[in-house]
Amino acid sequence: MQHVSEVLSEEHFLDCSKSLVIDCQCGEKLLLLGRESDWRKEGRMSFECGGCGKELPLEDAHEQKAQRGLRRLSLIGK
Repeated sequence: MQHVSEVLSEEHFLDCSKSLVIDCQCGEKLLLLGRESDWRKEGRMSFECGGCGKELPLEDAHEQKAQRGLRRLSLIGK
């Protein structure tokens, strides 16, 4: 199984049927593609808000259906 956090050498696509949202107090929303259990397997228990830099715990995430335009995530290696 390939982990999302691995550095990829070429463009790949990830199909996603679920997504999680973490709402920050500053008004930003962090969209995580995939299931909570997948992020836990990756060892990701918190994320940084892109707006204010606050640490957002995975436990604060709530599920939402992925919108059609967000169903494919392009992962491009560095």
